[in-house]
Amino acid sequence: MAHTPELPEKYVCVDCQTVHAGTVVERTDVSRRYEAPNACGCCGGVEFVVEVDWPHVDR
Repeated sequence: MAHTPELPEKYVCVDCQTVHAGTVVERTDVSRRYEAPNACGCCGGVEFVVEVDWPHVDR
C-alpha cells in the first residue's frame, strides 16, 4: 500500500489573496493541527481565512 502524504491546511490572506501553508502547532500519532501565519509575507496583513472557506467570505 502506498503512503499518501498529509497536505497542510492552507490559509488565504484577506487583504492580498496570497495562499499560505499553515504552521504545525500540535502533532499526534494520527494528525496535525495547523494555524495561520502571524502576518502575510507579501502584504503584512493579519487576517486569514481557511482556503476551503475562502469562496464564502464577504470582503
